Amino acid sequence: NTMLSRKVTNAIISFAVEHGADVIVFEHLDTSGKKKGSRKQKLHLWKHRDIQKLTEYKAHQLGMRISHVCAWGTSKLAFDGSGEVKRGKEVSKTTPYNVCCFKNEKQYNCDLSASYNIGARYFLREISIRYKDYELPATPKRTLSDLWKANRELGLVS
Repeated sequence: NTMLSRKVTNAIISFAVEHGADVIVFEHLDTSGKKKGSRKQKLHLWKHRDIQKLTEYKAHQLGMRISHVCAWGTSKLAFDGSGEVKRGKEVSKTTPYNVCCFKNEKQYNCDLSASYNIGARYFLREISIRYKDYELPATPKRTLSDLWKANRELGLVS
């Protein structure tokens, strides 16, 4: 697990450097307490906190920043703003759990949708700091579609 966390960290940093990133954004995950169920505990004990610590250390060495955003609902909400997604067996008996179906029947990878929402929450937080009068939904409800809307209304990027 330690070697795996180091490899993941190196991959994250390499990707960030290759694409000229200034900031690496993570979900703020609550890792305290004991989880019920044997599989949940195994997942809980995985080295995700070590990955974040190592990545933060290496990113700061390279002059990058680390940011953490609210994790609630990033996987549960569709990035296009259509609401909650259905996953796996909620869609059909043969649908794998890593595939989600939006209300408009589009199917996406759940991690892709969640990563869009994580990135959007970072930028929406920056917008809320810069444009204090601009009204945004509550943090757990923010999705990529809110960022698109803010972009149109504020004329941030053409």
